[in-house]
Amino acid sequence: MTQDDDSAKTPAPDVAAFLRARLQDDWNYARDATINSGHWTAERTVVVLDMGAEIADVFLGPADHIARFDPARVMTEVDAKRAIADAYDRSRRNDGVAAASHEGLHTAVLLLASVYADRAGYREEWRP
Repeated sequence: MTQDDDSAKTPAPDVAAFLRARLQDDWNYARDATINSGHWTAERTVVVLDMGAEIADVFLGPADHIARFDPARVMTEVDAKRAIADAYDRSRRNDGVAAASHEGLHTAVLLLASVYADRAGYREEWRP
């Protein structure tokens, strides 16, 4: 593979910054929805918030989905994805990182960013 081929496969360096900004958006929405610890459960068609409040008359499938992606889980997931973006940035700065490790992190960041392909600022060149 030539140097030109390598650069064509490498996205602009700000893909990690783009991803971090979208993750911050997700974290902010989850934080704003947090009540007490942010843990929600589903009891059939009712979503129960940890402080005892309820959201009633939610269809069974969506109720389970809402409870599964409660704010506490979303915030934990954002933290994990930030750690992947951080590891990718470290691998770009460190010439001693094995190429396979960098390529794996590169692919992970591209995949994580692709979830936000409908958002302003996403570049087609980042599409995995």
